[in-house]
Amino acid sequence: MKNYTKTKPKSIKALFNNIAKRYDVTNAAISFNLSKGWNRKIAVQASQNCKQSFTMLDLCSGTGEVAFACLKKSSLPSKAYLLDFSREMLKIAKTKAKQHSMKHHTIEYLEADAQKIPLSNEMIDFSTIAYGIRNIQDPSKCFQEVHRVLKPGGCLAILELTRPNNRILHFFHKMYLKLALPLIGKIFTKNKDAYEYLCESIHTFIAPHEIVKQLNEKGFVQIKCIPLVGGIATLIMAYKK
Repeated sequence: MKNYTKTKPKSIKALFNNIAKRYDVTNAAISFNLSKGWNRKIAVQASQNCKQSFTMLDLCSGTGEVAFACLKKSSLPSKAYLLDFSREMLKIAKTKAKQHSMKHHTIEYLEADAQKIPLSNEMIDFSTIAYGIRNIQDPSKCFQEVHRVLKPGGCLAILELTRPNNRILHFFHKMYLKLALPLIGKIFTKNKDAYEYLCESIHTFIAPHEIVKQLNEKGFVQIKCIPLVGGIATLIMAYKK
């Protein structure tokens, strides 16, 4: 397996641009369709305090699945900023927005770095990051930026693939990532490298409690971790004072 731990952001961007067209179907396959339920869960948790229209920021938005799930929960005109460093992912998101009938909502697409969010202070009701925080070079910089753009009381919801603590589940999870995931990725996207990178990034990324520590240091409060399916994924909720 190639070592992608020190891969430059430009190289990772190229990987995601390459797999954009098959990203959704491959995610569904490698997660046994669990990713759709997880996307709905982060949407519910992130938007639960918004009783009226809202302004949201979806970081590392990919093809927009989480953002669209959030917007579908609002019958009132709302606004979503979809930020991703992959232009091809954002192109797919724009096409999907038309298919999802999002005409009464406003959507802006930002090709940008999540460590330098091109938005003004305190303008966002809630922010989401699904399967993307491990692709950001310095997560703490991202958390600082999210804290800046959130309104007081605003929420950050992070959904990430993680390593289960149970020994048996951890062993089978490790074998699946090492042997099956790159093969499935190659079959669906013709790009084995991208899913070898995914495997490596899950193995080497910081544990949820380290994310909680960084969030705390950046001023977030009421932080909680919700393990999903034995810890193969984790939902982390944090709020701005």
